[in-house]
Amino acid sequence: MSLQKKSNPSMQKTASKLRLAAAAFSAVLLAGTALTGSAHAAPEERAAAEMGVKACGYYETQTDAYYGHCGSTWVKIQVDIDWWPTDIKRCVPPGETHLGTTDEIDNAWAIAGTCG
Repeated sequence: MSLQKKSNPSMQKTASKLRLAAAAFSAVLLAGTALTGSAHAAPEERAAAEMGVKACGYYETQTDAYYGHCGSTWVKIQVDIDWWPTDIKRCVPPGETHLGTTDEIDNAWAIAGTCG
């Protein structure tokens, strides 16, 4: 006499339904993420194009680092210098500002404070 498990058809159907529900839920999450990402990118792209910059905020080309400020007034930014122990603070005007080379600069972001 062999010890064989008999499969329960109702348990197989339940497991199949759970897998289908999980797949459907994952698809909905992925679709929502894609829609959310594209909905937020469009206004920034328009703002960048209106200001004549490639992007709002920090961006890099193959060799250079830039900060694209899409606002209408000067803004204070913090610049992360790769080899320097502390970041520097700098005021930049609206538009595109060259920060240095990508070998020197790691990142930059807007911070609180006034430029004057």
